[in-house]
Amino acid sequence: MNAAVSGVHHLKIWVTDLDRSRSWYERVFGLVLRTKFEDDDGVVRGMAFDFPGAGLQLALRENPGLAGALSGADPFALQTSREGLDDWIAHLDALGVPHSPVIKASAGHALGFLDPDGIQLRLYAPDDEIHAAPAGHERLYRSGPLPGLERG
Repeated sequence: MNAAVSGVHHLKIWVTDLDRSRSWYERVFGLVLRTKFEDDDGVVRGMAFDFPGAGLQLALRENPGLAGALSGADPFALQTSREGLDDWIAHLDALGVPHSPVIKASAGHALGFLDPDGIQLRLYAPDDEIHAAPAGHERLYRSGPLPGLERG
């Protein structure tokens, strides 16, 4: 088949306040601004960033209705290593960003935290041993908030 996918170009997240979210995402992920998108009225309501080291872009688009509908959702997971999860805990703690503990998930380990609009962001460390193990109810992570991610 010639109609193949070669990777992920970008992820788009809808936000209620573009400036607030830009500041938060740059601080947490070290994003580098690539471009701004003006609507027909000349107002910037979208921005695209390079995600250092990941080979993809993250776009933020101001749309309070869609952002509100996504609150509590976990639309994607970013991949790291098991050791990387420990580094992320230290980084998030230094920034004062609340996060879940590292949990054992269906095919690895995961850590989650919320963006300013309540979207669950997941960091996932694949583990072949976990993935190969039979998944019983006690091992199977179901969709929903990770432990410690109650929004306050």
